[in-house]
Amino acid sequence: MRFTRVVFAVALLALVAAPVALALRFTDDSFNTPIGYTGQPYTHTFQGAAGCGPALPYQYRLLDGALPPGLSLSKGGVISGVPTQTGDYSFWVELSDENPPSQSWCVPSTAQRQFTIKIQGGLNLQQNSLNPKGTFLGQPYSFQLTTDNPAAATSWSVVSGALPPGIALNSSNGLLSGTPTAQGDYTFQIKVSDGGQRSDAETYTLSVVPELKIGNVRSIGEAGVPYSSTPGATGGKPTYTWSLASGTTLPAGLTLDTASGAISGTPTASGAASFKLAVTDSLGLSVSQTVPFVTVTHLLLGRTALPAARAKTTYRAQVRKTGGARPFRWTARGLPRGLRLDAKTGLVSGRAAGAGTYRVSVRVADILGAVSSHTYLLKVVG
Repeated sequence: MRFTRVVFAVALLALVAAPVALALRFTDDSFNTPIGYTGQPYTHTFQGAAGCGPALPYQYRLLDGALPPGLSLSKGGVISGVPTQTGDYSFWVELSDENPPSQSWCVPSTAQRQFTIKIQGGLNLQQNSLNPKGTFLGQPYSFQLTTDNPAAATSWSVVSGALPPGIALNSSNGLLSGTPTAQGDYTFQIKVSDGGQRSDAETYTLSVVPELKIGNVRSIGEAGVPYSSTPGATGGKPTYTWSLASGTTLPAGLTLDTASGAISGTPTASGAASFKLAVTDSLGLSVSQTVPFVTVTHLLLGRTALPAARAKTTYRAQVRKTGGARPFRWTARGLPRGLRLDAKTGLVSGRAAGAGTYRVSVRVADILGAVSSHTYLLKVVG
């Protein structure tokens, strides 16, 4: 009888000491899949219980159905990503023990369950940057922020950083507006919310810079004479890019350097024209200026002989020319004593001291660098 009791006690002790193998299963929390919103990060972690875990890691894989577009399931049981479409998405997930197991005592088993994730329309900011990224000091500024759900009642706020002084955010419609009063680069985060679970935030930078201006362009050229003018720009934020406004062209023979703004070349035809020159800075800010331009005919002295002069008698004669651009610079060699050439007008005047025939070389130059010269015979009678 005593032997029977001992055997029974040993058997009972062995039963208590042996591990109890419970069925592998998903935890209750695994079934509480949160609602997701399009355009906003989503994450949910499946968890297992019993089986060979948690001493050995569990493994997960998608068996059937489809996750919401934009989401994926990791081997470790994490669903993550950014949903792209609304809807209710049902799918089967397999939970398994580590397989192959890293410990000999583990006999892998599996469990399968169906889950559903609901994706609703999000509230996402449509603009991930300002365009342009800058504005001019002391000039009105306005930029409308919007979401992909225009029907939603929203509230807007600046949650970090600071707006430029003079600029404010409308808390009900997301309008940034005002007149900036201080230069600088201002970085701030704006959040939009519908008062519930839907919200989005984006970080923006707005630069306030001095007004962008185009320098003077030399607005006259001469047919056949090399031309060059670099207007330059001030204000804005370098570097600058130059262009011609749509529908306008430079006078024939001229070209624009888009990097420096230099206009150069040799005009080929005389006449009046205009073109619209534009400059854009690194922030995307742009200004334009209409440039009236005149191409004059090439400078040329007339070939008409100078009228004869009488010695010791008042004399006036205008040397003729065509073309060129004011102001002009006149010079002469070989004039009779007593006569002179006006350096600004080309008028020969005075009283010749004595009779004779003189070879007078006249030269005229204009502001553009064109030069014309000719030798005239001047007779002075007694």
